[in-house]
Amino acid sequence: MVAAALALVVFVTLADLVPAGYTRQVARAAVAEGARAGSRSEDPVPDCEARGEAVLDGLLGATARRGVVLRCSVVRSAVRAHAEVRIAPWWPGVPEWATSAEAAATREVLP
Repeated sequence: MVAAALALVVFVTLADLVPAGYTRQVARAAVAEGARAGSRSEDPVPDCEARGEAVLDGLLGATARRGVVLRCSVVRSAVRAHAEVRIAPWWPGVPEWATSAEAAATREVLP
């Protein structure tokens, strides 16, 4: 009985890694897509943020989505997108996981 309970604890803890990894990869995809979209735009920051938010909204559920904050900026001739990710664990007592993702794309401005 104790072995089954311990196995269940280990299983739930390891199963928590799957959505955490997925959320992290979605954040990476969102910043890359946002930076690409902003680099081709006349108004890069709002377009970068809108495209990144669209990717996040399309791929994450509401609970996971609340833990991701996306920001874009223009630095010299590049559009930079940065996401801060906070992932709440399923298991009580386990600390919150935090990571970030960043991408940049050179602005494509027509002469």
